[in-house]
Formats: sequence, C-alpha cells, structure tokens
Amino acid sequence: MRMALSQAKKAWGQTNPNPMVGAVIVKDDQIIGKGYHKKAGEPHAEINAINSVLNRSNSKNKLSGFTMYVTLEPCSTYGKTSPCTEAIIKTGIKE
Repeated sequence: MRMALSQAKKAWGQTNPNPMVGAVIVKDDQIIGKGYHKKAGEPHAEINAINSVLNRSNSKNKLSGFTMYVTLEPCSTYGKTSPCTEAIIKTGIKE
C-alpha cells in the first residue's frame, strides 16, 4: 500500500477534480505492475497498472492469482472513462 500511495503522489496537483490515486499489482510477493491517475479524463490508476503488466507480458488480459492494491475504491460508473471495476474483473484479478 505504501508503494500505491507513492504512485498517487506523482500526480500532485494534476488530477483535479478527481483524487490522486495509485495502484500496484502483486503476484507471489513480487511487484508486477504499478500505475497512477495522471490527469482528469485520462485512464485511472487501476487501468495504468493493468496496462503496465499487459504491455510486458503475453497474459492476454488474464491476471488471475494477482492482487491489486489501490489507494481508493475502484470506480464502478461510466464518466469520461469506463468503470475500473469492469476492467479489473475482466483481467481475472479477484483480490
């Protein structure tokens, strides 16, 4: 969670009116991916973290067995971006 908070701080003053959010993806006690919400209207922290994993692997959107730590509850509504909860579910992350 400390790493996720550090990720969130990278966006200091950039996300208004949204909050600063960081996310870290872990598997077998190893940090596999991380991301943060960089600017309002752009992908949220969870999506950036997922993409950081998928861009480096051939996992085909399946991250079952992985754990995601997020500094704020993932969104579940449509706005300028799609719901993060749907993207997380699609990848197979359950924890």
